[in-house]
Amino acid sequence: MKRLGFLLILFSLVLSCQKDYNKTKQAHQFIPNKTDVVIQVNELNDFINSIENNDVLSTIYNKELKNIISTLNNLNTTNQVYISFTDSINTNSDYLLLTKNDSTLFVIDSIPNLISETLANSKIKKTQINDNIIYHKIIGNTFAGSNNLELIKTLNSNNENTELSKLIETADKKSVASVIFKPEVKNYSKLLFSDFINKGKTNFTVLDLSYNDTGLNYNGILTSKDSSSNYIDSFKNTIPQKTNSPAIAPRNTESLISIAYDDFAVFLKNNVKLKGEDPHNSSTSFLNFTNEIALIDNTLILHSLDPDFLVESIENKSYTESFRGFDIFEFEDHNYFKTVLKPFISFKNAQYFSVFENFIIFSETTDNLKAILTDALNDNTLANSDAFININDNLSDEASLFIYKDSKGLSSILGQNLGSYDANAVQFIQEGNYTHINGIIQKFKKRAATNSVNEAFTTKLEAPLITAPQTVKNHITKSNDIVAQDVNNTLYLISSSGNILWKKKLENKILGKIEQIDMYKNGRLQLAFATSNRIYVLDRNGNDVSPFPLKFNDDITQPLSVFDYDKKKDYRLLVTQGKNLLMYNAKGQTVNGFKYKNNDSNIISQPKHYRIGTKDYIVFGAGENFKILNRQGSSRANAKDKIHFSDNEVYLYQNKFTTTNTLGQLIQVDTKGKQSSKDLNLTDKHKINTTSKTLVSLRENRLTIKSRKIDLDYGDYTEPRIFYLNDKIYVTTTDKQSKKVYLFDSQAKSIHNFPIFGIAAATLEKLDNDNGLELITQSDDQTIVVYKLN
Repeated sequence: MKRLGFLLILFSLVLSCQKDYNKTKQAHQFIPNKTDVVIQVNELNDFINSIENNDVLSTIYNKELKNIISTLNNLNTTNQVYISFTDSINTNSDYLLLTKNDSTLFVIDSIPNLISETLANSKIKKTQINDNIIYHKIIGNTFAGSNNLELIKTLNSNNENTELSKLIETADKKSVASVIFKPEVKNYSKLLFSDFINKGKTNFTVLDLSYNDTGLNYNGILTSKDSSSNYIDSFKNTIPQKTNSPAIAPRNTESLISIAYDDFAVFLKNNVKLKGEDPHNSSTSFLNFTNEIALIDNTLILHSLDPDFLVESIENKSYTESFRGFDIFEFEDHNYFKTVLKPFISFKNAQYFSVFENFIIFSETTDNLKAILTDALNDNTLANSDAFININDNLSDEASLFIYKDSKGLSSILGQNLGSYDANAVQFIQEGNYTHINGIIQKFKKRAATNSVNEAFTTKLEAPLITAPQTVKNHITKSNDIVAQDVNNTLYLISSSGNILWKKKLENKILGKIEQIDMYKNGRLQLAFATSNRIYVLDRNGNDVSPFPLKFNDDITQPLSVFDYDKKKDYRLLVTQGKNLLMYNAKGQTVNGFKYKNNDSNIISQPKHYRIGTKDYIVFGAGENFKILNRQGSSRANAKDKIHFSDNEVYLYQNKFTTTNTLGQLIQVDTKGKQSSKDLNLTDKHKINTTSKTLVSLRENRLTIKSRKIDLDYGDYTEPRIFYLNDKIYVTTTDKQSKKVYLFDSQAKSIHNFPIFGIAAATLEKLDNDNGLELITQSDDQTIVVYKLN
């Protein structure tokens, strides 16, 4: 009996240890050994959006992935999500979904049109969402789901693919998603622009994906093993070189494949070995004097640092004619390039050649050769095309293998018409046992006429907007998105090309402007704002960040003020409730060191923080008093004179706290509390805005920028807004009566082609990453319109 008791205790300890062991496992460690492709999703909401809205990725993602969307849409997480496809039934139809579990990850009760049950004699649940069935269970700290019941039953971290796990750990967690795949997974291999890269079938490629609605950038590595090489190993022990061929390729080039090296003999020896050919075929030739060879549509290009010496080394040539000062030769060994450069390049009929600067150009006909020379003379080349220039900043200076496709070439690879993607490229940079990959597929719009203003897109909301749209920083793309709220209190996040990324129903109208904070100090930004009874902090996906929202019994009466005193991301959230101020930190905890004595006066303007010199100042209007506080909420200075405040905010102008009174006078208070006033000849209904050095005022139809006055048509104007972009000051105001948006520079000169149509206050911003500006306003009460300024 004692022995039986001992065994029971021992068995319990083993189970306990096993349970703890599973809890120490990362989600990706449960990926089965036999796996062909893994998608690591870092930004779930953006990833889901891309499946439908990104032209390129929607053609690459297989149909099976689209069947997982109903499940992904119901996951609430900011952790990595892993989607793997196994070869268990020799297809990619069986998927496995893995992520870190928590209590709010997959809340079944909140999902409509759902049928769920727990399978007998197991902890596995079967859930049907619409027409899709998922089997799922919790293993330690990991949520696992699949459309294959047997896959879930046999899931065991002991079957971990350690090589795959190591590659997953190298993936960039800051990218929206990463994909790790074997070469036989054709959909994802299309991103390599070739089907000749991999010789072996056990190598993995890792690509980190960063994308928006106008294109796709990807970076990663191609692995290589001695037992399973790939043809990129032809570049081993060579040094990547500058890709020069775009400087000779015609502007309308459809396809370009370039190989580059510092020593052709080393490249050729490697290549011959990989092809299993006779090593004597790697004998020296005139190609030893090249550092790049490129196939440009129906033309072969050699690049050499000494083209004259290279031409002298070409035997079996004869002079044919001269064209515009360039000698054209006939090359007798027409099929020389048919096999020597395989699998990268095969050129069957190199009958003629000529020299242009450092390039030797081979072609089947003299007519084609002359056309290449003519384009080169006129600088009508790929390197000078707007489309190629548009992607060039994203390319590395040097590469071993460079592949370029225009929209026609890309459409052929992806099997879909992508006519607006005019320039796309992939670079392979060989280094040891790894090959670095750098790719860009980019939509390109032809440049509009200089100083033109064109409608970029419109986005219609489900209900009329309650306030004008504003912009927020996108920490993933480094561009800007748009946020807006409708009369049903639904908040929308809209991409820089007009797609609605998400929407969230709030309980009330947002007060003032939405702020952004980096709560976790990791570069990922959250949205912070107040409504009448709540303080919200939302993550990139529109989810509440714990412990927010904070709920309040008494009304919040001013927009949320966000302070970052020392620029160290130690945020303070200041909440105004009538006469009182409450200070919280970014964790939603009360800051006890902040005490404000209200003096029975309602706070009538949003508290603002300014730093002058080494001191911090919190300023606002309370009743008829101008308040100047320190960080602790105590008075730093006293402004003794009463002020009949207008509805304008408090600004920092000329190093003084600045606002206006109901008489239209400019009121300024210095850091000691000394007050001054200046008559600006404003009426009681006036609006002002300032930067540190620029004052803009509007009364009726007179707009004043600094001291320069502009008489506009009589109308109903929004408050003037100031923007500082591309080292230039811009001022906007909108006449809601005539539905015109005005835009001026700091000299009060109207920007060309303005005013334009709009009904709401306008925001000027750089939505995407090019040098152009976008103006965001409304075309009607329910529709946001974005104009592109060129």
